[in-house]
Amino acid sequence: MKKYLMGGIAAVAICAAFTSCSKSNDIYDAGAVEQQKQEAINKNIETAKANYAAAFEKAFGKVGSNVDWGFGGAKANTRAANEPEVVKKDVWKNFPDKLDGNTVPADVTTEEAAYVYEWFQKDENKGLTEEGQPWENFFIQQVYGTMSQQKKGIWHRYDQNRINNGYDSNYYDEEFTDKGGMDYLTVGDGTTMTHVNDFNAETGGPWNIVYMRNSSAMKFGYHGSWDNSDRQLFKLAKITVPGNCFKDGVAREGWYVGLSLLAEKDDNGKKVLGEQRKDWGDDWILKVVPGKGEIVPPTPTTYRVIAEDLNAEQASDFDFNDVVFDVVKAENNKTTLRLIACGGIYKLTVAGVEVHEKFDQQATDGKYPMINTGAKADINGLDPVEFEIDGTYDTPEKINNIEIRVWKPGTGDDGIALTAEKGKAACKILVDNSFEVVPERQGIGNEYGLFQSYVRGEWDSIVDGKWWIKK
Repeated sequence: MKKYLMGGIAAVAICAAFTSCSKSNDIYDAGAVEQQKQEAINKNIETAKANYAAAFEKAFGKVGSNVDWGFGGAKANTRAANEPEVVKKDVWKNFPDKLDGNTVPADVTTEEAAYVYEWFQKDENKGLTEEGQPWENFFIQQVYGTMSQQKKGIWHRYDQNRINNGYDSNYYDEEFTDKGGMDYLTVGDGTTMTHVNDFNAETGGPWNIVYMRNSSAMKFGYHGSWDNSDRQLFKLAKITVPGNCFKDGVAREGWYVGLSLLAEKDDNGKKVLGEQRKDWGDDWILKVVPGKGEIVPPTPTTYRVIAEDLNAEQASDFDFNDVVFDVVKAENNKTTLRLIACGGIYKLTVAGVEVHEKFDQQATDGKYPMINTGAKADINGLDPVEFEIDGTYDTPEKINNIEIRVWKPGTGDDGIALTAEKGKAACKILVDNSFEVVPERQGIGNEYGLFQSYVRGEWDSIVDGKWWIKK
């Protein structure tokens, strides 16, 4: 990676000291000096960003509009250019172009449905999903529906005479059961939700499958008839289904959505149907099959962030090793990070923590040694270092909010934040810990041949979303 100084601040400050004097009385204007210094800093920052973006595009091509650098959540509120369309089986038979070249997925087998339903019922799989995936074109298939069954609820009852009868409170809880209808399915970005016509919770409609076109898989919801409500309570999970669930005996990975029934009514207190199982998502289960060209992110054992500190000028400079760290665990509003490498020479912080100094390395003349990047003149072979930061960062979109800043010369006291925005040259990328640190000055495009396809959004050539798997 080419390291260089962006100077000029001191010169600007000296110049400002002379030019900011009043012509009438030669009074020194300290405010004007500071203003000009800040303007110079701002210009340096914008120039650094612009130069980086230009060099990135020259090295790898124009960034595809569908590329979110693994963080996903930045697209949660975006909409497709065209209106969402529910394409049903009778429609695509007469108008095959409506499928956009996608192959209709195989039917869900009885054994597959039973396995997935059991998976959603397990306590270790408890927990709903805040956001789905940024897919715009996808199939939805029926897996399992339980709306014909009685559902448990809790009645938070009120009896104004209960204290008079010797109790401590007029409020008490008791269980009740009832059938709670999920009338229809909705999908969308959370703000605009599309009613999936002819697809209900018990049978999946007449064909058990629909194709969603120009839609969004960020949120899955339902309309409930029990209390006339609309809710988005779901769990989206990538599940490996064993081979004995299929005729060919080959295991398969698939994306499945479990919807959780919850409904409320006022009745001498409040009845909450589904309260006991609201976090399981096992009331209505669907399979989601992304369409051709959609980004299908991997299921990592551990998320890994790789970052470039805005110094790259040519393809070999883009090694994305200026800081490399894993997100180990998140609990009790704390997240544990594990530092793997620090290839930058300037001050660089992750969530306010200077990364070189976590390896007990200090700066000399304002520059730090490169660590664990294979650079001959620097430090290699140090064990990873773990540290905690405040907050819960356990999803790609949340991990994108972990602030990374670098202090290049000329960027002032606050440095520059390293960002990853959809469709723009990124300074950080989310992978998993199967990604190997790129050696210094080797270039990520040389080490991982599919990186250029990834940058351009050419996902048809990438298997399972892992562009970094060496072929």
